Amino acid sequence: MKMKKTKLIPFLMLLFVQFALAQNKTVSGIVKSKTDGLPLPGVSVIIKGTTKSSVTDFDGSFSISASEKDVLTFSSVGFTSQSVNVGDKNSFNIVLVEEVRTLNEVVVLGSTVRVTRKELGNAVTTIKSEGLNKAKPVDLSSAIQGKIAGAQVSQNSGDPAGGFTIKLRGTSSILGSSDPLYVIDGVVLNNATTNVTNLNVSKGNSNLQIGQNRSSDINPNDVESIEILSGGAAAAIYGSRAANGVVLISTKKGKSGEPTFNFSTSVTSNSLRKKVYVNMSDKQFVNSSAALFPIQNQTTPTSTTVSVAGRNLETRTISGIQRYDYQDDIFTTGIGNDTYFSMRGGDDKTKYFTSVGYLKNEGIIKNTDFTRIGAKLRLQHEFNDKLSASVGLNYINSSSNEKPDGNVFWSPINSVTITNNIYDLNKRDSNGNLMAVDPVRVNPLSVIETFNITQKTDRMIADLQLNYKPFKNFNADFIFGLDNYNQRGNVFIPRYPYAGVNTAYFNDGYVSEATNRVVQLNNDLNLRYVWDINSNLKLTSYAGYNIQTYRDNLFALEGRDLKPFVETINAFNTLVPGSPLASKASYNLWGFYLQETIAFKNKLFVTVAARNDASTIFAKANRSQFFPKVSASYVLSDEKFMKDSFVSSARLRASWGESGSLTAITPYARFTNYASGTLIGNSAFTLEGLKQGNLDLKPERSSTYEVGADFGFLKDRINLSFNYYNADIKDLLLPVQLAPSSGATNTIQNVGLMNNKGIEIGLRYDVIKKEGLNLDVFVNYSRNRNKVTDLPQQRFQLDNNPAGAPVFAEKDQPIGIYYGTYFARNADGSLLLTPAGYPQTERGDAATGTPSRDANGQPTGSVLSKKIGDPNPDYIIAFGANFNYKKFGMSVLFDGVQGVDVFDADYRTRQGVGNGELVAKELNGELPRGYIWSIYNIEEFRVVDGSYLKLREVSMSYDFGKLNSFFTNMTVTASGRNLYSWDKFPSFDPETNSGGQSSVAKYNFGTVPIPRTYSLAVKFQF
Repeated sequence: MKMKKTKLIPFLMLLFVQFALAQNKTVSGIVKSKTDGLPLPGVSVIIKGTTKSSVTDFDGSFSISASEKDVLTFSSVGFTSQSVNVGDKNSFNIVLVEEVRTLNEVVVLGSTVRVTRKELGNAVTTIKSEGLNKAKPVDLSSAIQGKIAGAQVSQNSGDPAGGFTIKLRGTSSILGSSDPLYVIDGVVLNNATTNVTNLNVSKGNSNLQIGQNRSSDINPNDVESIEILSGGAAAAIYGSRAANGVVLISTKKGKSGEPTFNFSTSVTSNSLRKKVYVNMSDKQFVNSSAALFPIQNQTTPTSTTVSVAGRNLETRTISGIQRYDYQDDIFTTGIGNDTYFSMRGGDDKTKYFTSVGYLKNEGIIKNTDFTRIGAKLRLQHEFNDKLSASVGLNYINSSSNEKPDGNVFWSPINSVTITNNIYDLNKRDSNGNLMAVDPVRVNPLSVIETFNITQKTDRMIADLQLNYKPFKNFNADFIFGLDNYNQRGNVFIPRYPYAGVNTAYFNDGYVSEATNRVVQLNNDLNLRYVWDINSNLKLTSYAGYNIQTYRDNLFALEGRDLKPFVETINAFNTLVPGSPLASKASYNLWGFYLQETIAFKNKLFVTVAARNDASTIFAKANRSQFFPKVSASYVLSDEKFMKDSFVSSARLRASWGESGSLTAITPYARFTNYASGTLIGNSAFTLEGLKQGNLDLKPERSSTYEVGADFGFLKDRINLSFNYYNADIKDLLLPVQLAPSSGATNTIQNVGLMNNKGIEIGLRYDVIKKEGLNLDVFVNYSRNRNKVTDLPQQRFQLDNNPAGAPVFAEKDQPIGIYYGTYFARNADGSLLLTPAGYPQTERGDAATGTPSRDANGQPTGSVLSKKIGDPNPDYIIAFGANFNYKKFGMSVLFDGVQGVDVFDADYRTRQGVGNGELVAKELNGELPRGYIWSIYNIEEFRVVDGSYLKLREVSMSYDFGKLNSFFTNMTVTASGRNLYSWDKFPSFDPETNSGGQSSVAKYNFGTVPIPRTYSLAVKFQF
């Protein structure tokens, strides 16, 4: 009997195993991200209620043995877990949705290089598409204003295609740009500002960068997300190109499933947000000329004149003067339209996304507009489980009708600013021609009606990307990127139909044509291997190289003294001196890197990286540069002692890295360049710009460390981020004056040291988070302190600009300060007046800068100069809220800068010609006659407070949901931008900058103000 039982047990076990095998089956599939459709490696696949599990491999594939009654749970850091019933299915395609605002959020660092936020030792800001387009911005830069802690995003002009400046953590270069690197889907973008329509603006040795920068070509509707990498150590993949940070733009891609369509259209109204004060007094001082009357000089003193600062000024007035507000003649309400259509879809193998967009935006200056037409296509295809490819094409055609935008006295703003407002601008002769106004000035309506200034750009941005996975845990990405555009500008200024115009304003007409052709290529190879050492230790190894080539060709021709009836470039009879101009720039950048990330228990991450970069801009001896980087991140909230804490997530991080700007100077700046000319009738060569070359130039180099922390409270409903950084920049490239005996007047040298240090704080609170009701508030605060720590002399003048702004670099001062003449003051700070009661310039010992007083207590000695202003902000702040109730949504955004000084040439000039507020007071006897002249040449008088807080965005939307079997959704949105500004700025807009995209120049001289914008948009999904 025992023998039979012994034989029965194996038999029963065999039957049980056969039964179990019959119930179990192998279940397999692929797990991908909903955001971009990319496979997700490392996703845990667990049979619910058991310890049986599997993990997706590098291409997102998994397999596990399970029964039909089992439930599979898919989970990964940075994604919301998902469970599915096995049932009778053997294969699954799982799509996980990314979590937001947590340490597990996935961020993009390269083409397909993605990590969780907890792994990074650096601050990274992420902006999703829904946060970009709420208030219908017309370009990418305006879309991110106020949304990045530590970033100063400024719209330098209110022209429809005006330029933007983005500074991450202050000014990092003087001769070079402080703008970050822009990368869109792996293509390195050229965001340069090339002046092709303002050739007649004299630059001197200025850092002036006026005109469009090419971020205006990017349609925000195409953008899926933007990652902003601020720290030097965060840019290991992009090296020296990312010395000022990186803006990584990911555009929309195809997804598996039935085709989906989106159509949206909007109408926009642009109007002047604020008028400046205009003198409407009916009085005028008696004078031989009605022009520039407050500073008009009388030849001899009389009983009715007063002598002020060497000028004899008439004190008598006449009444009954008709005055006009010229702002009504040059400003208008511009109408805009933005229409967009996209289609996306695909299957498991091939996915596609395509879009077309049309934007037409009229400016607030009459007869100005900007048009952008774009078409985009992206195809993704998986050839097999090892090889996939992606191709992207983006074509943009843009054009603009412009008027001179500042920096010349015949721009619409300046032609009003320099004209006494006692003339009727609309007055015409019998032939219908506009008539003369202020002697030697241009009638502002001549600029509006007869100047023909156009700019056109054709641009192609393309990429080819290959992803190869030859074996498990290894990945190779290759990217070929192309950015190619042709920019052309044409200017036609006719002869004025009235006499007396200043010859410097081209009284005999002017014509110019300029073309700028740019080709930029980048080739990037990124290799990655994941080493799963054990359950506690994982290593991720990166290696790669980057090669970038840049070529541009600029040709410009200017002429004056125009032939009648001809408006093309061949209309001139006389070439403008220095024309024609032809230049060619060509350089290569290349580098390679190694990076290792060590992850311990998925809570401690250490990254070590090294790069070697080189640029042909510098000589061979200084061409190659080595940049090390290291960072660490520690997830404190994963420790056991934090489990019962009110802190739901906590991370500490730190990083250090070196970087360098290998493009801070032009490709041939190190050489002594010559210009052709004539000498006594013979051909001759002279030093171009009297500048001497310097073959020993080295790249500027920055060493940055950063410490920070990220905290989440109340299950991450409250998120707080803090950063402190310190960047030392050495080998600053500066223009240095030379003794004329050297045969040159200036050269470029590595002579300076500079430091940036600051803090960044970001706070977001989900006040209400319920089904159908959400409210969150946020605030971003940052403060940067810039200081020039070393110079070979006490100060350098950096900028010789058209406004005369005295921009300097001075030791132990912030970069770009204003250094000029200032008011004499009493010990209590009040103005020290002359015996006749007028303000005056401070005088004293020029060698020491010490003021001196004579026996009567009046200033004596040489005219003194000192620091009179600082254009660098004390702090930048942005705050706002988002509210959703069922189908209704509302958002509001405020942003601003505080502690900014602006050199306001317009404010001073308005007083000088008769239409300013001080003029009215002088006419009405509230100020003594001659007060304006007494302060007119004191440079401190032109420095004003440029601080502001703006109501940047307001939007309200209603989501109607599914309308019928065809339209799956309809959304209507009403929004506004730049609605109100709290400031003390006496001119139009404290945000604008006539220095354009310059790293250091900040002044106001006739620039178009930023308009107030209202939009109404409707969007359909079907």
